[in-house]
Amino acid sequence: MKRILNIILALLLLGSVLTLNSCKEKCPCTDETNPECDNYNPCWDQKPVTADFEMGRFKPGGWPDQVPDWIPETAFLRGGIIGFKALGYDESDTSIKYTWSLGLETITEHSFTRDFFDLKDTEENDIEVTLMVEGKPNLDCFPEDDGKDTIVKYIHFVEGVCEFLVIGDFKVLFEGYMDSVVVSTRAWDNIQHNEKPDVISDSCSKHKIIYMGFDPQRTYGDTNWRIQDEYQFNSKIYFTKAKARAKLGNGSLEVDPKSLKVEASYTFGLGNEESISYTFKGRKIK
Repeated sequence: MKRILNIILALLLLGSVLTLNSCKEKCPCTDETNPECDNYNPCWDQKPVTADFEMGRFKPGGWPDQVPDWIPETAFLRGGIIGFKALGYDESDTSIKYTWSLGLETITEHSFTRDFFDLKDTEENDIEVTLMVEGKPNLDCFPEDDGKDTIVKYIHFVEGVCEFLVIGDFKVLFEGYMDSVVVSTRAWDNIQHNEKPDVISDSCSKHKIIYMGFDPQRTYGDTNWRIQDEYQFNSKIYFTKAKARAKLGNGSLEVDPKSLKVEASYTFGLGNEESISYTFKGRKIK
């Protein structure tokens, strides 16, 4: 009986091998990224000469360790230094030529910065920035590529923190929790600057953001009135090192300008150098 079973298993194994070999012969390879396939496309990972760039905040001397060196943004408070960086090509690639147009100025660097302090008290907005990129085209893949491409973007200024994407209401789910909740940020300034609400002296503060619901355990109430150690940008807030009572620290909150998805990860101070960590994901709803 055992011998019969071994024979059956051997026949089944042989049948599987024959089926696989038959499939290799009859089933065509259809992966265009695989050089061994008949329909391999050598241009699958190539691109024509393409112009693109990012704008971001820049600070002489750099940011604290918790803040990235480069912070791409789509809108800026008036004044200050803005950086411009070409995308898609390594800065060391000398075969690529860059021609930027900013006002009456022409720049030929891969990246650069400019100070817009003189626009701090004006109403000028949506300043045009043009980048033309020139390089050697891959005519085998793109026979109509002339080796040039141009893109235009605009520097958009907002008049205060209240216009930032990070200000508003967010429907989120805290990691480890079952139900989603609404958390909120407001650019309010209360007179005492403490853990308890008081008279709001400024409904659109330039520097202070109030956080509602960021401690789901409501250790000190629903709203955090403490001044935070943070760096604020249009779509991002970075919290620096902090374990003090009722302070957010060691993390960030970021809103995607296109999808309005929000992510945050930070600590909440419990006092006595203790803190609890929170993470949530969601979407801006207002």
